[in-house]
Amino acid sequence: MKKKIKIITFANFRSCGKSSNARLLAERIGTSILNFDSERNAEHYNAINTINIKPNKKISRDEENLILRDDHTEQKISSNSGFLICDLGGYFDPRVTDLQSDFYILPTFDDYESMSETVKTAKYILKAHPLAKIIFILNCAFLVTQKEKDIVLKQWHEQLEINSLEQFKTFLMPRTNICKKLVNDYKQQTELENENATLKHSYRGIKSFVDDLSNELGA
Repeated sequence: MKKKIKIITFANFRSCGKSSNARLLAERIGTSILNFDSERNAEHYNAINTINIKPNKKISRDEENLILRDDHTEQKISSNSGFLICDLGGYFDPRVTDLQSDFYILPTFDDYESMSETVKTAKYILKAHPLAKIIFILNCAFLVTQKEKDIVLKQWHEQLEINSLEQFKTFLMPRTNICKKLVNDYKQQTELENENATLKHSYRGIKSFVDDLSNELGA
């Protein structure tokens, strides 16, 4: 008997951390990534199971499957883990609401424009699905000091409050070089960490971040 499935969708604009976070989370919970970005061949550089989804596919779901259809075929995708991760492209994709996701994860950078676009994406999702569960990730890749982090975090929470989104949780993604190494070395996070003790120590922050995120998802 198939497991009931939970769909986790990463959405927002390009280079804000969607694919990096999707990649880390997929390894943590033992599931696959469905790449909806037609401009990237994610199967080529992900060291975990990844499926590129063609842009002409229409999306629906039932309790056990994500269903992809075109004029000629129907494909049902399930998961032994009970989770599927969908990674949308770095542009507006109206299918974000067709997915009817159990969780929408929206990463954002620390500048005003990124925050503003992230808020717009969240409000678009909520307009179609008022009960949608949204999780924000504030990407702190370019923040060096705690003072900088405190200022950005205050600005972000002001954005959430102004837009009546403060009920949704925000996770802080720490500075790390692991995302680049996952692609360049074509390895999984556990492989990189086991190469030497120094790497394992330096990636403690990102491991804790991914653990907290997966716990929030019930994974």
